[in-house]
Amino acid sequence: MTENLPAELAGELRHSVTRLYLALRRNSPITDLSAAQASALATISDHGPMRMGALADREGVRMPTATNLVDVLARDGLVTRDPDPDDRRAVVIALTDEGQTIIRDVRTRRDDVVASALAQLSDEQLAALAAAAPALRDLRTRLEK
Repeated sequence: MTENLPAELAGELRHSVTRLYLALRRNSPITDLSAAQASALATISDHGPMRMGALADREGVRMPTATNLVDVLARDGLVTRDPDPDDRRAVVIALTDEGQTIIRDVRTRRDDVVASALAQLSDEQLAALAAAAPALRDLRTRLEK
């Protein structure tokens, strides 16, 4: 492994992952939600019920922005706000059944878009992506901390 490989690979992966995400959004848009609202729903889905501060941290936004996001999601019946059993001043945000359905439907549509694109790749390319999947999952986990 060359000394510059991590830096070179970082640039290549960042660019490719960003463009892949944007292509997914274009090919399977979530018409009823903004990108920030969809991201907040996905975060709650992935990490379970959480306090507003945890959502703000995970989304990389300030508390007022997280509060505004949750206000809209709660108004639309996609999340609930319940008192935190450990701190009466705080609330815990959780997905409603409708919020879970939206996330499941979006993920299914996006999986279909990716599967369609994967079907156009060679066997060698598919094998390379399959071999890289565990490392990409580990990289995502390290970046989410």
